[in-house]
Amino acid sequence: MTPKERMSAFAKGEEIDRIPCIPLMGETQTHLTGKKLSAYYHSPELMAEVEITCFRMFGHDGVGVGPGLHAIPEAMGTKLKFPDDGLSFVSEPVLKDYTDFDRLKPADPHSDGRLPLILKALQIIDQEIGSQVNIGSGVGGPFTAAAGLRGTENFLRDLQKKPEMAHRLLELVTESALRYIDAVCDLGLIPSIAEPTATGNIISAKNFEEFAVPYLKKYVERIFERCGTRPSLHICGNSKKIWQGMVDTGAPLLSLDNVIDLADAKVTVGDKVCLMGNVRPIDTIMKGTREHILAEAKECLRKTYDNPKGYILSTGCQIPIGTPPENIIALMDAARIYGRMPIDPEILT
Repeated sequence: MTPKERMSAFAKGEEIDRIPCIPLMGETQTHLTGKKLSAYYHSPELMAEVEITCFRMFGHDGVGVGPGLHAIPEAMGTKLKFPDDGLSFVSEPVLKDYTDFDRLKPADPHSDGRLPLILKALQIIDQEIGSQVNIGSGVGGPFTAAAGLRGTENFLRDLQKKPEMAHRLLELVTESALRYIDAVCDLGLIPSIAEPTATGNIISAKNFEEFAVPYLKKYVERIFERCGTRPSLHICGNSKKIWQGMVDTGAPLLSLDNVIDLADAKVTVGDKVCLMGNVRPIDTIMKGTREHILAEAKECLRKTYDNPKGYILSTGCQIPIGTPPENIIALMDAARIYGRMPIDPEILT
C-alpha cells in the first residue's frame, strides 16, 4: 500500500498492511538538504524540498508544513529570530500592554507574515508527492498563539489577573487560525493542531477547560466543516490531567509526549480516541542505536497495538536537529517488522 492508501483505509477502519508510522519532523530535518535552517523559514521551495526529501528517504505516512507555534503570532506583529542552525523563537511579543489590543487585527493568510510562503510550499508538495501521501499543515493552538503575542509569562499571569482580556486575545488568535485553516482547506489539504503551551506541566486542568478547550473546539469544528474529517491534537509534556479536556475538543487522535505511559492512556481514553506516539525523540531516536530504537518502538506497539480506536507509531515530540537519518529509518523499520498486520502479539513480547 502507498502511505496515502494506508491512511485512507486506516481512517475507514479497513484492513491495512502495517501499523501507520508518522515521525514528527519538519524543519529539524533541513540538514538533509545541505541548507541552513534560517533559509528554510523564508523559502517555500526549501520547505517543500525538506518534506519531499524526507518522504523519499523514509516513506512515512504523513508529510506537511505549517505555521507551527510562531507563524500566526508573527503574522499579527510578533517578532521572531531565525538562527542559522536553530529553531525560530519569539524575540519580541507584539502585545506588551492591553492598551494596544485594539491595534491588533486577525491575520490574512494570503498576505501577512510568512503564511503565504507556507501555503505556496504546501502547493509544491502536493503537486510533487500528493498522489502518494497525505499532506497536512500543523497549526499552533489558540493558547500557544496567544502566548506568542503576549509573551508566555505575561499570558499565564493574565489567566488570573485579566481573564476577560485573555479571552478576548484567544478569540482574536482563533479568528486568525480559522482564516488559515480555511486557506489550507481551500487547497484540499487537512490541518492538524499542536498546543504545547497548554500542557499539563504549565496550566491546571481547570484553566485548560476554560482557556483552551472552547477555542480548540472551534478549530476542530471548522476543520470538520471544511474537510469532512477532524484533526489530530498534539500536546507536549505530561498531559494526563487534561486528557478528558483533549477528548472534549472533538479531536479523534491524540499525539502524546514520551513522558506518557501509552498503556495508561489506552485504559483511560483509548475507547474514545486513536493514540499516537511516543518513542523518545532525543534519548532514543537522536542518540540511540538501531537496537534501542527497535526495542522502544516494539514496546510502544506492545502497549497500544490493540487500542480500541487505533494506534499510530510516532515519536513523543519533534525529532531534534542533527538526528542521523538511519535512526529515523530504524523507526520506520520497526513499523514494518513489528507492525505488520495482523499483528502477532507473540513477536511483541
